[in-house]
Amino acid sequence: MNKLLSFGLMTVGMSGYKKLMRTQNIKVVYANSYRLRLQSNRWKNKNIHAYVKQRMAEFPEIETVAGSAEIGTLLFNFKKASFTQQEFDDFLNELVKMTDEAYQEAPVTALNRLYDGKQKVDHLLKRASLGLIDSDTLIFSYSLVKGIRAWSSHPQAALSFLWWSYSILDRVNRKREK
Repeated sequence: MNKLLSFGLMTVGMSGYKKLMRTQNIKVVYANSYRLRLQSNRWKNKNIHAYVKQRMAEFPEIETVAGSAEIGTLLFNFKKASFTQQEFDDFLNELVKMTDEAYQEAPVTALNRLYDGKQKVDHLLKRASLGLIDSDTLIFSYSLVKGIRAWSSHPQAALSFLWWSYSILDRVNRKREK
């Protein structure tokens, strides 16, 4: 049965897609002929949002794609008012696929946040010590002292701590030479 799916009757025709939309955390914000606005927390990342928006604009049935990364919405303007079940299924599968691909292309944010936290700690330590120490100095000192203390009882562990202190010192020296 090749039943047409009209966006005016979106809620009636979407029963087969509720599971896909629930697992992907996609919500229908607005739907009518030619237009569909979807919302997902997965699109709140500006890099993810831009990637999905750009790639979904290449879909043959889509005229334009717009939306907001701040609230995680995508607004699709379609070239026609209704779709077959297969066309709409292809659209949703492509949307999920593009979202997943976007995460592979996006920069890692956890490391950036850790680095920003390290920068804040460095700033506080430098200010508190009048520029004498930073986090590298603290970690270097800690690993050096632990390595020296553990040398007689646990030489392998001591070598690990001493290697850490050496690698920190070497990295800082390479930064200084640049």
